[in-house]
Amino acid sequence: MREQPSGGRLLFLSVLSAASAYTADISIFPIILASLSRGYEMNAADSVLLAYSYNIALVAGIVPSYFARTPHILLSLFRLGLVLFLAGAVLLFSSGAFYGLLSARILMGLGAGIFSPLIPSIISVMHKENTKYLSYWATTTGAVCVIAPLALIMAAQMFALRSSVILIVLLSVLAFFLAGKSTAVVSERASSMEVTRSPSMSWKGLLSVLVTVFVIYGQVTWLIYSVPLRAAHGGATDTYLALLGASPWVSFTIVCYMMGRVSSVYFPQCLMVSAILAGAGLIIFMNLPIDSASGLIFVMFVAGAAMAIANIPSTALAFSYVDASRLGLISCLDILAARLGGAFYLYQFDWASPGVEIVWSGIPLMLSLGFILMPQRKLE
Repeated sequence: MREQPSGGRLLFLSVLSAASAYTADISIFPIILASLSRGYEMNAADSVLLAYSYNIALVAGIVPSYFARTPHILLSLFRLGLVLFLAGAVLLFSSGAFYGLLSARILMGLGAGIFSPLIPSIISVMHKENTKYLSYWATTTGAVCVIAPLALIMAAQMFALRSSVILIVLLSVLAFFLAGKSTAVVSERASSMEVTRSPSMSWKGLLSVLVTVFVIYGQVTWLIYSVPLRAAHGGATDTYLALLGASPWVSFTIVCYMMGRVSSVYFPQCLMVSAILAGAGLIIFMNLPIDSASGLIFVMFVAGAAMAIANIPSTALAFSYVDASRLGLISCLDILAARLGGAFYLYQFDWASPGVEIVWSGIPLMLSLGFILMPQRKLE
């Protein structure tokens, strides 16, 4: 393989650092929130507001990525997203008031919404072997998902849980610095970011996948936030909360590694397994005693496994319904569906007293899985 220019290597390292900061936030903030809700004596509504405000802001931040049609605009938006995300992380670490924390989560959501969907596009512009480098990206973020909660456990032993935000700040600073020192590899592949009409696009199949992502990630996101919040209000220690935070990402990383060996032929069935696991996690959680420590950890393991099983298949299936000129757009829609699902479930269903309605919410998911019967392109 031809060696990439130093600017290209630096930009790829910037992408990995940004993805790591974003992933670290996803994996540790639910635990930080549980600790903050207890320390600031927040009610359930305030806790949920901090959770879904990030998702709503992230959805709004995704919009500018639709216009990233040249390498120059792509890199400028990427750096802008990093600045907003970094500013929010600093505010989250330093703020002592609820509205300061809320502003921090909104800034972080906007920043993540801008830069995170651009990562696959940057990799596609930089490297012809984009599948290989996308694999590096996925492997790195999977490792961060495990390392960040483990760092959180150490922080719980020595400092306040919120001190773990420093990890996010450092990774964001590194990503911004490397992006500033790098130059994107400009080639004709940049044209692949432009959204053009494709006569072979299947909206029916694509919408089925997006509905599936919306429901599965909505249910899993609700669990990942609700389990620690219940434990915190039940008197759990910070160390136990950190252990809860690590649990889904341990199972996520293990299952992601195993998914690398699964043939794409079975991707539709993988989504069905993910849907079943997510529903099972909800049912188990709703019927657990409040003081069941091992039961809550088990639910978090189930949530992580459900998320991992849906991760690669959902994106690959969505890509299979469009041509290469639309991959940037589909990447944005994939993230949009997942974040809207998370925001909807956190807003609609009370973590303190969920009703049976949250289980029935899986009906649209089962209907959308009908795309398994649809003809698909061969997945690479």
